[in-house]
Amino acid sequence: MDRRTFGIISASIVILALTFASIFNWFQGLGGTGAHAEVYDELFTLYWGLGTVIGMGVYIYFLWLLTTEPDGSGDDMRIGQRPEERGDNRVAWGITIVIALFLLVLSDVTFDSIDFFEKHEEHTTDDSFTVEITGYQYYWDYQYPNGISYTSASGEPLRVPVDVPVVFEVTSGDVFHSYALPEHRIKVDAIPGRVNTGWIQAEETGTYPVRCFELCGDEHTIMIGVLEVMEKDDFDMWYSGGVA
Repeated sequence: MDRRTFGIISASIVILALTFASIFNWFQGLGGTGAHAEVYDELFTLYWGLGTVIGMGVYIYFLWLLTTEPDGSGDDMRIGQRPEERGDNRVAWGITIVIALFLLVLSDVTFDSIDFFEKHEEHTTDDSFTVEITGYQYYWDYQYPNGISYTSASGEPLRVPVDVPVVFEVTSGDVFHSYALPEHRIKVDAIPGRVNTGWIQAEETGTYPVRCFELCGDEHTIMIGVLEVMEKDDFDMWYSGGVA
């Protein structure tokens, strides 16, 4: 393969990658809403971008190795013959160092994101409160601090105020479940005899799906619910016993 052909192939790869990135931006990332979705989507975009850069660099380098021949190497290789060294070792070392630096950056950002998701104490305010959530086959039981209690089987949504950090204490009354809010990028495992915590800060009012992300039995697919994010005044009225 001559240099012209190699250049055309390399340019095609670059155009394909740019097209893929444009499609990603066109659809505004992954959708989602809330503080957690912003952190998750930024982390995903970082992995996406760095992975694309590394993949393209490695792919083009190996493509060059596969499509070029060392000068004066007209003889066929024979069994037992030591392969002739090709390329510049400095290029290989450079790629290795760049990948190592990328991995260090990814590790640092990933651990920061994990801290954001798990350390709710650093984000709660005076308006924050805790909802106790217990999973059963096949519904969720909600317990608020003021004594309000109901289940998702009744059709009522889990209600939270907008722009207020709310903590979830999640457990199970029978088998393994996993309380998930896909739009808010939150998933908290519900395990019998153990309480796991998570938190949410919704930034837009509306209704959002609740799902169980753990295969928990024959009717796992019906273990669904709704999250309703309300204006704070409306939530306070409902929470105090009024009608919003």
